[in-house]
Parts: sequence; structure tokens; C-alpha cells
Amino acid sequence: MARFCLTDVGPTRRSPTLPAYRRRERLRVHRHTGVPMEPRGFLAEWDGARGRLRVFGAAKAPFTSRKTLAGMLNMPEDAIDMLEIDVGGGFGIRGEFYPEDFLIPFAARHLGCPVKWVEDRREHLLACSHARDMEATIELSCRSDGTILGLHGRLLVDAGAYVRGAGPIGPRNAAQFLSGPYRIPHIDVEATVVVTNKSPLGVYRGPGRFEADFFRERLFDMVAADLGLDPVEFRRRNLLTAAEMPCRVATLSSPEKNDEFDSGDYEATLDRCLADFKWADKRSLQGRFIDGRYHGIAVGCFVEGGGIGPKETARLIVEPDGFITIHVGSAAIGQGLETICAQIAADALGIAIGRLRVLHGSTTLLAEGFGAFHSRSVVMGGSAILDASTKLQEEIRKRASVRFGCTVSQVLLADGIAHGPDASRLSWQELRGDGLIADGSFSNHRHTYAYGAHAAHVAVDPRTGHVRLLDYVGIEDVGRIINPLTLRGQVVGAIVQGLGGVFLEHLVYDEHGQLLTGTLADYLLPTALDFPTIRADVTETSPSPINPLGAKGAGEGGIIPVGGVIANAVSAALGSLGVQIYDLPLSPSRLWEMIADAAPSVAGAD
Repeated sequence: MARFCLTDVGPTRRSPTLPAYRRRERLRVHRHTGVPMEPRGFLAEWDGARGRLRVFGAAKAPFTSRKTLAGMLNMPEDAIDMLEIDVGGGFGIRGEFYPEDFLIPFAARHLGCPVKWVEDRREHLLACSHARDMEATIELSCRSDGTILGLHGRLLVDAGAYVRGAGPIGPRNAAQFLSGPYRIPHIDVEATVVVTNKSPLGVYRGPGRFEADFFRERLFDMVAADLGLDPVEFRRRNLLTAAEMPCRVATLSSPEKNDEFDSGDYEATLDRCLADFKWADKRSLQGRFIDGRYHGIAVGCFVEGGGIGPKETARLIVEPDGFITIHVGSAAIGQGLETICAQIAADALGIAIGRLRVLHGSTTLLAEGFGAFHSRSVVMGGSAILDASTKLQEEIRKRASVRFGCTVSQVLLADGIAHGPDASRLSWQELRGDGLIADGSFSNHRHTYAYGAHAAHVAVDPRTGHVRLLDYVGIEDVGRIINPLTLRGQVVGAIVQGLGGVFLEHLVYDEHGQLLTGTLADYLLPTALDFPTIRADVTETSPSPINPLGAKGAGEGGIIPVGGVIANAVSAALGSLGVQIYDLPLSPSRLWEMIADAAPSVAGAD
């Protein structure tokens, strides 16, 4: 059993004030997981003559996996090549070192022949890292005007049969960020992790934050109703302001961890979300019964941590054909890494993006790399590319100045050409000589914090428990936008995953500990037809001050608020029936049972 604790401090210290109101609730998020388009697979080759091992199939953190494997095989790290391949998404689950990551290379070395293994879908659902499965008892203390005074919480997490490497991340995040983007001066939260006979817990997109947002935002709507306050105004009253940035986050005490929000105008994204959603026009629909369905709307705010260090590396190489190859330690897991890296380098170097090639992730490219997790690829990898670009330009100017017989400051670079005095010019490949290479890196031990707000409009059929999503709007500020198209794709994809987790996906065990949802016939996933009304937009009003791009990670923000927003919308729709949501998922059968228990005649159960 492990515990993660927070000290009783928040953004500011205040003298204790007797609260006028308190509410305590018990809430729960069910067990579900990431399901990439294809399961995991490995091919390992052993070269006995050279004493080298090549492993195809690395993803997310190849250098870390190599280090782990080298220690287990008692081999030097540089004798192992981990080669990254295209994958249909990472979603957190690819970041672990699984038993097969050792067994396949071990078998190849032992047998002296290539060994290949591909996971089937049942193996994936049974043995890949599960996620969520968290219960919370939380209490909120407020003044009568809705000003929050304190937050008390006890979280219980079912970690499964043992704790995987990334297993503690979800409970830790949930404890430290249960307060979200709000001003809560006194915080006391403890997360307890216990082992059971289920498959081990790992991480899944937005680990801990998805759960924490459901707990907090669901309780917020209950509290606002008790106090007779509009749920929007209750949130607005307690949101941190731009003037308070940077703002200290509650301190994790065991293990010790200090952090702070880097920048942000949280109220601006809330206002933008409400305007795009047309909240004022839809308020009249709250709880109404129209054409056989009860309607409900809800809104919620969130923060997304990203840009974790400690470092990332990059290398730029001028090739004989004039193209520039970018090697970056970040990994590609379907997030559009190649496009983003090429854009950053093209802008920094002042050349066309079509003259750039991007290679990533594999341990054969760089001496050191760190990978793709915690929404870090742009912040860390992009900043390393920026550093390498600056160094490459410096080296090109230096070489050109010698050839031109002028000072370095007299050399101008434009579109892959070095221009000197008297209209002299040389292409970059003419200056490469025996090689023209620049290595860059970026180190950082602080996090970036993207933030935003989501709103949803649902209609619930009380006879079947089916929820129709009529409208969903997500707004996120990411500091600086590199590519709006790929970014919106990230946000929409994350929202869909969140909706799948809320309505469809559930890893169910029987009383004997046997998994009952071991196929895609039992473990349902969202399709393109399920949620066609998602609207997402991104803004860049608050650049991050902790990296040269001003960017913030944005790979996980879209999923974080979905559970809380949908649960509040469904509760608002069914409030007149006495139905309140305390647990996820909200599958039709579970919702029908709730409606039948509260109002049998309405559900057709009398």
C-alpha cells in the first residue's frame, strides 16, 4: 500500500475561517484503458558475431526501454538498438516496460534467430496497463457566497496485482491536482494505492486528472445548487486570475513535489467556451422534457500539465543533396510529430518545410533521448530543435565568413543560401565540407500548464437510458500554437476518448477475478457515428515563460474534463426525477437502472 499526501497549503495562506457550508460526497471512476488501433508487437534480432541486439517495435520511450533491457540482459546499452516504428496511438499504455519487452529479445539472443511476437486484442485487454479505477470521498467548505475555503479528500486506487513503473502517476496527479484551476487556500488530500487480483494499473491519457476533474466538477455542481448559485458563477468566483500567475500548486508531501502554474487567463477560456456554446440561449433547456428526452447542459474548467523534463536532444544534418535531416529524441505515437518538428525547424532556419526530413525516437539516431509522454514533444523536443537550429546557423555563418573573407556578422542567411558582401553567395551544401552537423538540447525541470473549459448539451431517453450528445464545445489555451490543424485533431480525439470512457468502455471482472470484457464485442469503443457534434478550438493568449517556444503541451487536455462535464449535464437533465450521478460509467443500462429506481413509471419499470 502506498500513499500520496498534500500539505494544507494552496496558492495563498489565510487564517482559518469558519465555513458557512460543507458538503461531502463519495464518487467513483470505473476501470477502463487506452485501446490503440493496433496492439503491441516486437521483432528482435541477435547478431552473435558482433554481439548486438536489434529490437523493432519500440514506442514512446525507446531510450528508457533500452536502458531497462540492457540491465536485465547484462549488456552494454550501446550494444542494443531500439528501433521505433509507426503505431496507431500511445495513450499512455505504450510507456510501460512489459514482460514481453524482455522475453522477446531474450528469446532471440538465446536461440540465435529472429523472434517475432504480436499481441492479440484479448491479450491487450487482459494484460496491457489498465487505468482509472479510483474512488474518492471529498469534502468542500465554502462561505455562503460560494467562496471556497478548503478541500478535503481521501482517494482509494485499485492498482491491480502489482504496481507497474508508471502506476503511481495517476494517484499522484489526482491528489495534487484535485483543486484544478481554482483558488482553494486550504487543501488536504491523501491518495491510497492498494493491490488486488486485477491486472496492474498504469497510465492512460490524462492520468489522475480525468478522475480528479470528475470528482471536483461533479461536487461543484452539487454545492452550487445547495447554495442557490449559478454553476458558472460559482466557478468564475473561484477561478484563479491572470494577475495571480505564476501560481503555486498544492505541495505534494510524500514524495515531496513543488510546482506552480506558469501562466494563464482561465476566465477568458471559460467566457469563450460559454459564448461558442451559446450558454445563455441554452439555459432555458435545463431539465426540460422535449420529444421524449430530458435535456441538460453543463460546463467545467481544467488544467493540463505538460512539458516534463528533464531534457530532450536534437541533431540537424546538412545533407549532400541540400536537404536537412532532423534527428530528435522525441517519439512519434500518432500525434503528428514529424509535421511539428519540421515546422519549427523551417521557421527557425528560414527555409521551405519541403527541404526537411524528420527522423525520431530510435536509439540509433542520437546518443541520448527521452521520448513522448506527458505532452512533452513540442515543449521539450521542439525547443531542442530550436537550439540545434541556432547552432547550425552559427556554424554556417562562421564557415561562410571564412570563404567570403568577411566578418560573421556580415553573412546573411536566407532560403538555404549564405549571402556575403559584394553579392557573393554559397548554398549550405557547398559549405558542408566533410560534414555540417549541429547538436541541440533543452533541459527543464518545470511543467507547462495548458488550460480551458468544456461545455456539453445532452438529451436522455428515460425509457432506455440512452444519452444523445447534442452539442459539445471544448476550448483550450496552449500558450503558442504550432499547427492549428493537428492541435484541433488532438483535442477532438481526446474528447472522443473521454466520451467513450464515460458511456461505453468498462473493464468488468466477475466475483472470481475473471475479466468479462475481453473482446471488442464486450468492451465497446466509440465510432465516428456516435459523437458527431464535437466542436473544438484552441487559443494562444498566455505563452509559457519556461521554454523558448512559449508552447504548452496539449495532448491530454481534451480528455480531462469530459467525465465531469457529461455527468453534470446528465444530472441536470434528470434532476426532476431525483437522479444524481456519483459513479461512472453512464452506460444506457446503468442509467436506466438509476431512473427506474428513482422514477419507475417514467422508466417504464412499473
